[in-house]
Amino acid sequence: MNKRGEHFNSALLAIVLSISVVSLAFLSENRSLTGFVAYEEQEFVPVSPNLLVFDNVDSLSTLSAGNYYIDGNGIVYWADDSSMPAIARVSSIAESQENRKIHIDNEGNVGYLLE
Repeated sequence: MNKRGEHFNSALLAIVLSISVVSLAFLSENRSLTGFVAYEEQEFVPVSPNLLVFDNVDSLSTLSAGNYYIDGNGIVYWADDSSMPAIARVSSIAESQENRKIHIDNEGNVGYLLE
């Protein structure tokens, strides 16, 4: 009887811990990002002075579907082209969004890319 109670308590603890981790991840999620995608490293080219200007990372959802890179200055590069052209600039960017790779899907959802 004692082992059965220990097993039940251990299982209950594991369930509570799993629910807590999932809840914490859900509550702390950055609402401007919808997911993660794997991506490989590429080099970047100089910036053109004629760029589209967006208020924040959420507004990038209007860009074509594909992979992009946002540098520390808010310059957005199109990563699907081997020349990595700069196509836009983000006016307001959080430090956590700098130097990040993103993916925009066909529905306009923006998500970080995993390296």
